Amino acid sequence: MLPSSVKTMLAALAKASNPKTHAAELQRFGRALLERPDDAAGLLAQMAGSAAGAGEDEERMSQLLSTGLDEARMARENGQRRGALFIDALEAQLGELVTTDALTLKGSLAVSGIWVRAGLTPPAILAARQDAFTDAVEDGDDPAALETLLDGLLGSLMVEHGDNVTVLQALFAEMLPTVPPEARRALVRLAVGRPREIFAELGCAWLLDADAEVRSGAMDGLADRLAARTVSSETLARLTILRSWLADAALRDRVDGLVREAMRKGVGGTTKAPGRKLHRIVASPVDGSGAQSMAAAVQTGGTRSVAVVLLKQGFGVKDAYVLPCDSATEQRRILATLTDEIEALEVPRTYMEQALGIALGEGLEAGLAPVPGLVDVAQTCGLDALRPLSASVAAMLELADPEGRVANLTVQARGRLITASQHWPDTYPVLESWFEDSDETVAALESARSQTALTRAMWRVLEARRAHWAAVIARNALLLNAAGSTHTDEFIAVAAALKDGRDLKKTPVMGFICEQSIMVWMDRRDAHDGPFEAPPDMPFASSPMAHATGTMPNATPETVGELARLLQPAGLTEPWLEGYLTGICTAPIFVTPSDWLTPLLHIVGPSLKTEKKLTRFVDLLMPRYNEAISKLRAPDEGLIPADIPLIPIWADGYLTAWEATKPSWPAKALGPQGKTIRKVLEQATEGRIEPTVFRGTLPAWLRERFAEQKM
Repeated sequence: MLPSSVKTMLAALAKASNPKTHAAELQRFGRALLERPDDAAGLLAQMAGSAAGAGEDEERMSQLLSTGLDEARMARENGQRRGALFIDALEAQLGELVTTDALTLKGSLAVSGIWVRAGLTPPAILAARQDAFTDAVEDGDDPAALETLLDGLLGSLMVEHGDNVTVLQALFAEMLPTVPPEARRALVRLAVGRPREIFAELGCAWLLDADAEVRSGAMDGLADRLAARTVSSETLARLTILRSWLADAALRDRVDGLVREAMRKGVGGTTKAPGRKLHRIVASPVDGSGAQSMAAAVQTGGTRSVAVVLLKQGFGVKDAYVLPCDSATEQRRILATLTDEIEALEVPRTYMEQALGIALGEGLEAGLAPVPGLVDVAQTCGLDALRPLSASVAAMLELADPEGRVANLTVQARGRLITASQHWPDTYPVLESWFEDSDETVAALESARSQTALTRAMWRVLEARRAHWAAVIARNALLLNAAGSTHTDEFIAVAAALKDGRDLKKTPVMGFICEQSIMVWMDRRDAHDGPFEAPPDMPFASSPMAHATGTMPNATPETVGELARLLQPAGLTEPWLEGYLTGICTAPIFVTPSDWLTPLLHIVGPSLKTEKKLTRFVDLLMPRYNEAISKLRAPDEGLIPADIPLIPIWADGYLTAWEATKPSWPAKALGPQGKTIRKVLEQATEGRIEPTVFRGTLPAWLRERFAEQKM
């Protein structure tokens, strides 16, 4: 029985007839499903027990679960444990469905396809189910039975799609995981050995498969073709290109042996490459996770197609496929659809080879096999020289700046290029995705108890991720250089500086990433918790903000220790709050209560579990705020704690206010003395206190700042 929430999602998908609307709804529901693992489990059980033919309802269920898994995969790749837990839970449930015979043949094929479309390897347990299908496949001693099985699988497909190796790969990718491992090799060998050239192409693609049985079966099938003299010059040319992509040394040796034997038998020689035109190649900038898309409009004779590749930093080539087109109009439509979804830049063929070569090299270094579809893309686009390249930042910068024009600039000139990175967010929309949101990041931020501590924690995270961001920026430098951008040198300078250990805080774009990461974390936390957001039906007059802005009279007076008790769950004390409010009152530009209360509630609010406590906390703030103003007006009132051990706490509160209301602290208004005071406060938070400054210079500066505050 499907959960009611899943039924609602499926009903909405059925109504979304517009493709763009349907895609947007599907992505939204996929993300929602990631937050509802129990609902996903119900959907999986429904799909696993399916016995009917594929209909529209089954297709929507398949799309929904696949999208949820895809979101989980991306979360797992980005260091979020929830993604791994989601996938692990569904795979564990699948094991139970197999052992209880609740997985049908139709269900196993559907589930395998769902995992494949989500970019995941189907669970091995799918091959453990037993029925007439698996029994027939396991009988590897009966070639006739396997031939019959292949005819049944391929018959209608070949009629419908013709010689399309991508479609064949997709079919087998979904079917093979349901075949017992001992029979998988025999089935693949038989398929590759079939006479038509498309099966030789399929065999070459399978040499890159993640499954060792599939790779071995493909090699066996190619050897059978050689023995039957059905290996073509085109196949040998393919093998010569892809041999350098193989991480398996033993398999590479077998490929070399087959090529030598073919040459000895007189197979091979030069072949005339078909005339190819790459009408247009577009590539997206590299996003914050290191992901990038590329697409090429290709014409070979009278045949047109669009080649698509997806790259991911740390994972190499994630996906590659070729979409056949019936006409130039359809080709333009497909490319337009793809470029509508990404921020696209026009690039030359050399860049496509470089970007793919870097992804190949990175994948092989990590022990990851290239996706089989890459062979089809390389052949379609005529990338005969495609080889693995180094993915180091130094190597990428050398490709982007072979003459070393940026490296040869003066230190000051490179510094100006690095400073210009502050304007990147205004020019490149992709920077909206430049933030950290891994579990490690969340843990670091959740442990912080003040705005200053938040910023420090985020800088520590970014320092640990220096190599990642250097590579992301270097990849974009290579792209911008290929696209002829005037900002290329800026990206080269920043990537080189990060590689060489430049202080991250002195690199403007890293400051942007730091601030944006904190903002994303706070937004997501508020979306889940929202402890200080009034419900939609709550009148404004009863909200905490109304108290703070004076729209309601103050509540009962504060009792002894009451405010301290409200601050304690957040790990804060009254000296910290005094520092915060003093900072608000001495900002060069007046800060309205609503502007300083919101960040304070972001810090304290989550620990106040009830609306009553939250409202009471705000009730007590305005008298303390007025008290801070009174102290600043009275020349003899103490502004800073008398006890030295409390000064670091007070200073942290003051700096938190400074950071939380930064638009009210323009550098011109502060002057050189303001910068000096800032440094003194930062040192104080670390325990380095200059008593004379805190007893004389700082109080005078605070009163001066208060007196000169502008509205």
